[in-house]
Amino acid sequence: MAAILIIEDDSEIREILVTQLKDLGHMPMIADNLKDGLAMTLHGGFDLVLLDVNLPDGNGLDRLAELKSVTSEPEVIIITGEGTAEGAKMAFEHGAWDYILKPFAAHDIKLSVERSLEYKMSKKALRASFNSIFDRSPIIGSSHRIMQSLNMAAQSAESDAAVLITGETGTGKELFAKTIHMNSRQKEDRYVVVDCAALPEQLVESVLFGNIKGAFTGADTSREGLVKKADGGTLFLDEVGELPLSIQAKFLRVLQEKKFKPVGGTEEIQSNFRLISATNRDLEDMTKSGQFRNDLLFRLKTIHIQLPALRDCKADIKDLTLHYIHLLCTRHGFETKGFVPDFLTALESYDWPGNARELISSIEKAVLANPESTMLYPNFLPNAIRLQNLRSSMTKQQSTKPRSLAKAEGMRTIFLPDELFTPIKPLKELKNYITGEAEKLYFKELMEVTMGDIDRASTMAGISKSHFYSLLRKYLPATTPS
Repeated sequence: MAAILIIEDDSEIREILVTQLKDLGHMPMIADNLKDGLAMTLHGGFDLVLLDVNLPDGNGLDRLAELKSVTSEPEVIIITGEGTAEGAKMAFEHGAWDYILKPFAAHDIKLSVERSLEYKMSKKALRASFNSIFDRSPIIGSSHRIMQSLNMAAQSAESDAAVLITGETGTGKELFAKTIHMNSRQKEDRYVVVDCAALPEQLVESVLFGNIKGAFTGADTSREGLVKKADGGTLFLDEVGELPLSIQAKFLRVLQEKKFKPVGGTEEIQSNFRLISATNRDLEDMTKSGQFRNDLLFRLKTIHIQLPALRDCKADIKDLTLHYIHLLCTRHGFETKGFVPDFLTALESYDWPGNARELISSIEKAVLANPESTMLYPNFLPNAIRLQNLRSSMTKQQSTKPRSLAKAEGMRTIFLPDELFTPIKPLKELKNYITGEAEKLYFKELMEVTMGDIDRASTMAGISKSHFYSLLRKYLPATTPS
């Protein structure tokens, strides 16, 4: 029996789906809006989600990626009464298993559910097998986003398919590429790195494919290209988005045929290599603007691994910090240093635009800041981190200050507690609070003006003495006569 969630606001459709899923031996749970459905997926451990598109509080397709990224990584079947080609395209791009139009036949739902669950179970078994033998030791972190990337890397290592690794600068694209190679069947052969951004445009063809003696001015000897050096092993194209357009067509042929001619040569050379590429650029956008060949992109991304930014994996910062403090202290000849709690707080509050690479550099700066110190302090960190930490503290301090209802000169001020706004409470609660605070302020002023004269105060307030006493006990119990 699988854990299945139905997110659907139409009660009749819900009943039909529940009946069909029960007939298949499952006991589904239901939600009639996106908010509740998303909350349930965070803790429900669902294998499958049946998701409507037009829901009372939003479009299901807009939250598809969020649904797919929860810990249980459920398969998602879209069910909609207003299907469009664009909607289907968006659904499949974000990992939906199927896209079913209403009204639907029972057979369609049954077939799609059974196939998606079979795929889910086979994927679990395959992942367990990979993870038992996959050496991930160079990669630190256990957050959900990192584990997703590691699972993809483990699957990649089991085949010779081309892999494209994308992500911001400093997210560890080359580290993932090397880890895939070290777990692949090519691990005993060469791992050849090509930095496409550093290739001299005039010599890029020669660097990749080699040249024979005399092929061009300065070619005093024949030269073996990097593509040939990778024969039997792995060729890693770093920053593949920088590969000149003039070379892309030739490289595409190499990927298809595993053969090429060196510059100035007439005979073809064979090289059987496994290709891994990486870039921080959006190759899809580059294909639209004509900067990158669409057919080459298809060849590069048989498997696509999108690495998360460090700001999305802050749970990993502590493990990364502990690992690199030890590593860097050892490298520089120090005993492993400790750190005060504020040091880690500063690291965790920073946004890390340079990702893990910037974190490592910052930790090294802190380690070297005072060689004699056995502890690391926030003031050992780069100023950018210290300033953001200070801003965060100031913002937090400001947010805890009570809100003022009125600040104009000559007006009485009522402060509103932050609890009324985080989260926003119903208007009735706000009105009740303001009324109570205003009456308390009124009675305080009234007692000061009348110097505690109850008869005079009740007359000025326009209420009976007994009513006045009850309100006074409520708002100013310390001043109420016994």
